[in-house]
Amino acid sequence: MNKFILAIVLFSIAYAQLTFNANNKCACNQLSTQQDCVQSFPICIWDSKSSSCSTQTCSTITDQLSCASNLKCMFNGKSCVDFTLCNQITGVDQAECRAKSQNCPQSDGKNCASKELLKSCSAYTSQSSCDGVLSSNGFCYWTTGGVCSEISSCSQLSSNVCTNIGNACQWNNTINNCTQAGCGQFTNNYTCTKYLTQLNKEEFQLCQWNNSSCVNANDISSLNINTCYNQTLQTYRWVSSSNTCEICAGKLIYVLIMAVLMTMI
Repeated sequence: MNKFILAIVLFSIAYAQLTFNANNKCACNQLSTQQDCVQSFPICIWDSKSSSCSTQTCSTITDQLSCASNLKCMFNGKSCVDFTLCNQITGVDQAECRAKSQNCPQSDGKNCASKELLKSCSAYTSQSSCDGVLSSNGFCYWTTGGVCSEISSCSQLSSNVCTNIGNACQWNNTINNCTQAGCGQFTNNYTCTKYLTQLNKEEFQLCQWNNSSCVNANDISSLNINTCYNQTLQTYRWVSSSNTCEICAGKLIYVLIMAVLMTMI
């Protein structure tokens, strides 16, 4: 019986690895190859002398986009500096604030604010201010009833919002409607990578090319040194010593669980 339970648990763990959370990115010191470290810019930087990957210093980042992408930094209008508080940078709307720091998705019309100060969708009273705006509960859309509401399903979206909301939804020309994304939407090996499993979440499903179609990946065996890090949105890393693609976050917990389960045999 113990072996049967163990088999079920191990299968569940393996299946859970088919998806990954984009928030669980690898730390710089977990990246052992120069290729992964270089691809992590502007978060990390490779030291050729010590052959190691370390955290990028904000003052060395010269362009605004890269600066804003590093959660430890912010663009103060002149240069990239260490992040302090959102109200230390100016921005008339969400787009301008996010362009200076991804930590600050909100604006009071003059200064930027943190995600804790995001408004609810109902606070927006016009379609122009509502469609695609980020709220405290996710993205918003303007309903046919003339109110601003949280997007809970792709089918609620117009073609314009559907194509701009991210890769959780796709516009289906055949049925003239916005539908949930899936691996099947990708028509070649180059675009068959991943998709967002649901709106307002950071959970992605890995895809793989199988003969002539794109399908949900059963494991990460299709990933190599060139695709491991980027295709998993920097949540997995390539380990040269074993030529394997390994998850960064939660690996220690996984090993401990495996050790405990093995004692049950």
